Amino acid sequence: MTPLFSDAFADVIICKESERSALSTFRNDLEDSSDRLSSWRGADCCHWEGVICDNLTGQVRELRLRNPHNAACSSRSYGAAEFQAYDIHKLGGRLNPSLLQLDCGFHGAVPSRIANLSRLRHLNLGDPFPIFAESKLRVSSMQWLRHLSSLEHLDLTGADASSASDWLGSLGNLHSLLDLRLSRCGLPPVISGNAANLSRLAQLHLSWNNFDSPLPRWIYSLTDLVSLNLSHCGFYDHLPTGLQNMTKLEYLNLSSNHFTSNFPPCITRLSNLKVLAAAGNIIEGELPATMDNLTSLVTLELSLNRIGGMLPKSLSNLCNLQELYLYINTFSGGLPDFSGCISHNLRVLYLGWNNLSGPLPSNLKQAAKLRELDLTYNKLTGPLPSSLGELQEFTFKPSRDWIPPFQLHGLTLRSWRLGPEFPPWIKHLKHLQYLSLANTGIEDAIPSWFWRLTPQNIAVDMKHNLITGPLPRVSSNVTILNLSFNSISGSMHQFLCENSERNMRLEILDLANNYLSGEIPDCWGNWSSLSVLRLQANNLTGKIPSSVGLLTRLQSLHLRGNNDLSGSLQNCTGLIVGGVQPSSQQVLGRDPGGALPSQPHLGAGPSGQQSVRADTLVLRRFQCDGVEAEAGRTHVLFCRRHVGVVPDSQYLVVKGRLGLYSNILHWVMTLDISDNNLTGPIPAAITSLSKLQGLNLSRNSLTGRIPEHIGGMSLLESLDISKNKLSGEIPQTIAELSFLGNLNLSCNKLTGRIPSSTQLQGFDASSFAGNELCGAPLLESCGGNEGITVGGEDEEERAKLIFETEEFGLVLSIVLGFAVGFWTVIVSLVVNVSWRNAYFGVLTRMGNYVYYVWVKFLLR
Repeated sequence: MTPLFSDAFADVIICKESERSALSTFRNDLEDSSDRLSSWRGADCCHWEGVICDNLTGQVRELRLRNPHNAACSSRSYGAAEFQAYDIHKLGGRLNPSLLQLDCGFHGAVPSRIANLSRLRHLNLGDPFPIFAESKLRVSSMQWLRHLSSLEHLDLTGADASSASDWLGSLGNLHSLLDLRLSRCGLPPVISGNAANLSRLAQLHLSWNNFDSPLPRWIYSLTDLVSLNLSHCGFYDHLPTGLQNMTKLEYLNLSSNHFTSNFPPCITRLSNLKVLAAAGNIIEGELPATMDNLTSLVTLELSLNRIGGMLPKSLSNLCNLQELYLYINTFSGGLPDFSGCISHNLRVLYLGWNNLSGPLPSNLKQAAKLRELDLTYNKLTGPLPSSLGELQEFTFKPSRDWIPPFQLHGLTLRSWRLGPEFPPWIKHLKHLQYLSLANTGIEDAIPSWFWRLTPQNIAVDMKHNLITGPLPRVSSNVTILNLSFNSISGSMHQFLCENSERNMRLEILDLANNYLSGEIPDCWGNWSSLSVLRLQANNLTGKIPSSVGLLTRLQSLHLRGNNDLSGSLQNCTGLIVGGVQPSSQQVLGRDPGGALPSQPHLGAGPSGQQSVRADTLVLRRFQCDGVEAEAGRTHVLFCRRHVGVVPDSQYLVVKGRLGLYSNILHWVMTLDISDNNLTGPIPAAITSLSKLQGLNLSRNSLTGRIPEHIGGMSLLESLDISKNKLSGEIPQTIAELSFLGNLNLSCNKLTGRIPSSTQLQGFDASSFAGNELCGAPLLESCGGNEGITVGGEDEEERAKLIFETEEFGLVLSIVLGFAVGFWTVIVSLVVNVSWRNAYFGVLTRMGNYVYYVWVKFLLR
């Protein structure tokens, strides 16, 4: 565009109102002592200081709010005036999440006109973590790719391609393609496709697609691959041996699938491999003795499997190995020998949670570059090597009077017997940033010198001990404090309200399962950095203080399991995960009981209430955001679309099993409102939650029918609506839930035949018990309604059922009415000659008139 036209458009195009509003909200939470943002007024945010807009669309493209003074001048050695100017022009305050409302990427359907760019070589429309579902690109078909024959790099990461069943065939014309990235696209599986035309492909990333199938054979034909990422794809069956022909592979990631069988020795033929990851599978057997054939290996990640036997000696010959992760397996025997060249570059060694025994090798000191060593939960014995000087994070058990000859940044001593006294030698470690003394048998109070140990930010984990006394006054440098499952007693008042330090940096505070008593103090204003607060399973009483609402960054709050708490959390608008046990008379200021809302506000945008963008919502004997239920004793969980990961954990019932979700809590997509006193019908709108993977409405008093369009919840893996008062027939659409792995419809008042599908008939009969149902897998026969019948009794029963239906009466009345009317007319014409002549005379005149009009029209 020429400058003339550019200037002309600049006067016309103004920024979007939604983006102007978002920036204004962002500005309100900033501290601007120098008034740098004084221009942030008026309707056109494109003219505001530091805001860069697109000249054609008016969309905000950049925010340039860097300090105008040189950062190097922050040192006083550059002069007092420069330092003061730099300091004054700093922006303070907090980052308001309104910035997420800026339209910074593509969304909607990919335009078909993009196929006209026939010479395009690089196309990147990827967004690996789209914040909201509506911000995703939609790719219903990939046929437009056939016209981009010059394409070399294609990235559609994060796009919704769940309907693009032709995705592999559409790539057949991309002979020049080198790099293909389709992670997190919801791709449908293609088992028997043909990828012969992708012979030049060097990188293939298909991670986080739920294929739920064996590894397709067409992948084996891509012998030029250098990088292959198939993690989190739901692949099962044996660990693929067909990969042995991909001799150019340098990166192979098969983690978090369901591969079984032994580790195939043929994998060791891939001598160019630098990264081999197959963690989180069901691999068994032993590692092959030929592991040293992987001469280029830098990272080996096989943790979270069932691999056993002794660690092969060939591991010691992996000269380039830097990271070795084998934790949570069943390895036995001794540690690897560090006399080989493995000691030259090894930096990370994780062998925890195995059955390793014997002493630590004396030549461990030869691994001079070792920085992280985890040997927890093994059966190791004997003394420590005398020299551990280069390690920065490791697990060990020194004597109580030991003075460390080194300084550490991180130290974990989980499950070592250090107690009952608090280890005094820790006072010599002045540079700690992370300390874990969890489950070490400490029965002492934490000494006051500990909180003055380091001037740096420090995370402290001392859970699962018997630490006694009142809560200590902690330093402002503590960012994470976990004292759960101890014997700490008394009030929280000294800890919260009598701390002389300001601007506490504590982000995570876990005091669960102690003996804290009294009321929760109303002085949370100095703890504004808190994002996770866990106070469950104590003896706290009274009201939830109003100052908790000042914790604007709070995303996770757990208060259940206390004596009697009441109050309101309405100001905690940022809550993502919560667990409370309100009083039996009042639930967060509302009365118990009620029904499910007809329009669930789960990611549906603004409504009359505060909308919760929820992938996971668990409301067990609790009510919130328009869903009312009875107060009780379990937990509530909110999990918003992934904006930031809350470092938290929660017990959830998924697929009928109770499990603890921590690292993947933010990926769980479940609606659990079980064990309440909810009444009324299941709202039909609940079937619009198409991304839901689990639905649990069991143990309520719900009535009416199962929603007819429940089959539209295509990703549903677990459905439990047992122990309600539901009636009517099971909808036929339930047979369309192809991913369903857990189903429980028992103990209702359902009637009729169970819909026919291989999947439904594969569930146990207990899933349908306690109803008036018939058909497989139940033993009760449905008579003529159930396939082929044998014998006269079945035929008679079927006829009886047909005659008793309302449809039979309607059909019979139509047939009789037609027959009586038709034969009345025919008989009248046959018997009465004058009627017959008149009737045919009328027909003749009508025919002649039509003929006359038609001929006149043709001659015009």
